[in-house]
Amino acid sequence: VRFDVRVLYNPTLETSYFMVPGVMTILLCMTTLVLTSMSITREKELGTFEMLISAPVTASEVIYGKTLPYVALGMATVPLILAVAMFGFGVPMRGSLLVLLIASFAFICTAVAIGTLIATFARNQQQSMLGGFLFLFPAILLSGLMFPLENMPTIMKWISYADPLAHFLSLLRSIMLKGGEPGFIALHVAVLAVMALVSVYVSFKRFHTTLR
Repeated sequence: VRFDVRVLYNPTLETSYFMVPGVMTILLCMTTLVLTSMSITREKELGTFEMLISAPVTASEVIYGKTLPYVALGMATVPLILAVAMFGFGVPMRGSLLVLLIASFAFICTAVAIGTLIATFARNQQQSMLGGFLFLFPAILLSGLMFPLENMPTIMKWISYADPLAHFLSLLRSIMLKGGEPGFIALHVAVLAVMALVSVYVSFKRFHTTLR
């Protein structure tokens, strides 16, 4: 009898299979969260918030006008980084492309909502950039990219459940490498949707107070 150890979904132990989905997650987060927060705080620096207040638009219209372009920008980035991952690094795509786009949309909306929330606390672009990176660095460490979540202490595992990068990275690896289990996909997409809704709700509340 001979025992043999095999690594499922990555039997050749290709580093790109493990690292590239994480890099995709970081790129999408940086191009949406940081840019969104800086675009809103730029209005404060330029003193054009008063013009927005006096304009015949509601606070929701102002927020949507500032955030929807970055949602579109993030979705436009997805095919590009996916093509680089597949054709440049040879990462397989075993799941549905439509499911991947739905998961990417949920994550991008969450990142944009968090960027908007950061902008409501920041007074200038430097503060918004610093706030974005203060969020990104712990989020990257808790996402499972640097080391497996299973090896973390219990309290860190619980904290990682509130990390949108951890959920999206799990989605990418599941869809691209495993084919995507429907229950697993639905759970993590639902968590990202809840995070986005909570961030948007708090942003609306904060936005009203900062305009006064």
